[in-house]
Amino acid sequence: MSEEIRSGIYAWLREQTDEQRAEYLMSCLAPAPLSDLVTKDFLTAELSRELSRFATKDDLAKLEAKVDRLGSKVDTKVDGLDARVTDLETAVAKLDTKVDGLAAQRDEDSKAQRVRHYWLVGIGVSIMVPIWLSVAGVIGAGSVIG
Repeated sequence: MSEEIRSGIYAWLREQTDEQRAEYLMSCLAPAPLSDLVTKDFLTAELSRELSRFATKDDLAKLEAKVDRLGSKVDTKVDGLDARVTDLETAVAKLDTKVDGLAAQRDEDSKAQRVRHYWLVGIGVSIMVPIWLSVAGVIGAGSVIG
């Protein structure tokens, strides 16, 4: 029933009886069409359907157990990765030691090569100087071959 009709009925009831009785009778009438009113069964069904979307304590316990299992798997993987990292650090330390040894060896080889170079230059100079001096006529030819 529309609000206009309700107001008319209320006004007529007040003319026929007193105001208290008119209000009581109006409160007994549905304030809206019956098809628009909600029943307890409908409300119960809707609430149970809505509440079924929320997790129960059992659901939370199962989820917590899954999280714990996943956490232990992650811990196991992390421990394995820690061991691998330790192995890699050890390998890198060994490589650093080898690199340091190779650098020292390279320095020694460089010094030895420099010494050989000076010896060869010295031998070459000691052979060439008398030849140049004999060509220039500073020393005699017999002393070079002699």
